Amino acid sequence: MPDRAPYPHPLPDTDLDVLVIGAGPAGIALAADLARYGVRCQVAERRPDPRPGTRCPNLWRRTLYAYDRLGQSSDELRAHGVPMRSKAFHVGDRTAELSLLEDADDQQWPYPLLVRQDRQEEYLTALARKHGCPVRRGVTARIVAQEQGCVRVELTTPEGSPELLRAAWVVAADGAQSPSRAAAGVDWQVLRHDGVAWWQVDAGIEGVKLPTDREDLFHAPYSHVGMVPLADGRHRVFLASATEDATAQPSYEDVERLFTAVVHPEARLHEPRHLWWHTPVEGRAERWLTGRVILLGEAARVFPMPVHGLNTGIQDAANLAWKLAAVVQGRASVRLLRTYESERRRVAEVLMERGKRVLRAGVAADPEATLAPILHEGSPRIRTEPAPTYEMSPLTGGTERFADGCAGHWIASCPVHTPAGVWSVSTLQSQGQWLVLSPSREPLNVTHPLNPRVVDGAQLAVCDRLMITIVRPDGYVGAEIPCGTGRPAERAVLDYLDRVAVGG
Repeated sequence: MPDRAPYPHPLPDTDLDVLVIGAGPAGIALAADLARYGVRCQVAERRPDPRPGTRCPNLWRRTLYAYDRLGQSSDELRAHGVPMRSKAFHVGDRTAELSLLEDADDQQWPYPLLVRQDRQEEYLTALARKHGCPVRRGVTARIVAQEQGCVRVELTTPEGSPELLRAAWVVAADGAQSPSRAAAGVDWQVLRHDGVAWWQVDAGIEGVKLPTDREDLFHAPYSHVGMVPLADGRHRVFLASATEDATAQPSYEDVERLFTAVVHPEARLHEPRHLWWHTPVEGRAERWLTGRVILLGEAARVFPMPVHGLNTGIQDAANLAWKLAAVVQGRASVRLLRTYESERRRVAEVLMERGKRVLRAGVAADPEATLAPILHEGSPRIRTEPAPTYEMSPLTGGTERFADGCAGHWIASCPVHTPAGVWSVSTLQSQGQWLVLSPSREPLNVTHPLNPRVVDGAQLAVCDRLMITIVRPDGYVGAEIPCGTGRPAERAVLDYLDRVAVGG
């Protein structure tokens, strides 16, 4: 078997396997996942309390499955969330409504869900602690130095007393301004979208009646207003406008003035709270891994559209967790971590471009012309999320591409027919393991350090070919192998897992 551990297992005198700096959704999701794998992990967050307010409530389908993967109760999410079944575009007296149904056969998460971000952070913190990972708030972490086999970090507690620790790995998830990224010596490039002001506020809506399961977008020349419903009957309202002074702090009166001008003369905001504003920016870290420091979430990239940050951050964490756990536990080479950056940076770049186009469309001089494909054809010219594929990844194997269920595609929601019944891929991977689906009922004996779960007599509902399908812990198909039995089939599966263990 190839050498899977050119770097040693964490040194005996390290205090932690992984220190996560930053308790935003991406950082806590990663910590909860690592702890579930048995990795010694803790989170340090300089803020004493979570930030209040809805912020980003939009949870897209892959993000919801990432929550499932962490063990979050879907019933609890639904109890405090609102399904977003459609999106309506309003321009003058014209309205076009588009369904957001992604998969009519998906009984778990057919639609996006709207859940306040502060509540999401409560759930993630509870999951991390449930799996044995402390989340320490009011603690400032400063990277002191990287050494052979560890990173030295100084923690300052709320009482002001310093605490030194040695972590085998540090994950910097401390936001766009990331002191940890700077301490690690990683360059940061920023592109500001000057001339665009973006405001957000939580408020009740008066003077206009809106469905309780729909996102509504009202467009006017050089501005637009969007609203998504919340479980308490209020809305998360976001407003964008082209202006010469996009950096000026708005008042609640400014927000309501723009809201009324764009939506309807009688439309009003009731008890607005948690006003937030910024000028949209793009941020890119020169690299996401440097020595034993890994960048995550907005420490690695910042999107011009705020909604992309949370969803992509949690999906970034799902990509990184199983890889970092395998490296920490000596089951894979440190080279596997390079695929975290190569896979997720590509996703980020696609979202950057799409976000810029959506942002420009939102402040267009002639919204009717800009939104013509939607208003006249009922189909958007662009989607805000890229297709969930890793077809070009070094971890992707198999000759057949660009078809549902093939290598590189995300299939967590797909049904699998097994001798014991029909189950989703996500259910079969509930412990976060690799999954080997073999159509043959002859037992497939696969013993490997990556510890895959083998299901014999299993056939993906979306695949009409007899193939052995290997599914990564994050729900993506790693490889498809022509169906066989006995030693040749077992050797083919083991060869692929060996390839993964050495980083592709």
